[in-house]
Amino acid sequence: MLIDGQLIAISDEQAQAGREQLELPTGFFLVEATRLLHHNTGSGWVQIPLPRGFLVAAYENTQGHRRYGVVDINKQLRN
Repeated sequence: MLIDGQLIAISDEQAQAGREQLELPTGFFLVEATRLLHHNTGSGWVQIPLPRGFLVAAYENTQGHRRYGVVDINKQLRN
């Protein structure tokens, strides 16, 4: 997966763990991610770098509905 211009390997387990953190059903798939949180302060946009392992992730289902959220990509799957 291309994240901020760098090729980063994301395993299926990591993508599934992110989906669980966002409480999304299994029909959503990781399509985009960034390590920068973009925030509109009212007087301009700022980019906030997230701590190592955290991503702003975009998940999309087959109908094109997207959900965004910050996930810990290194968090283990729930059992």
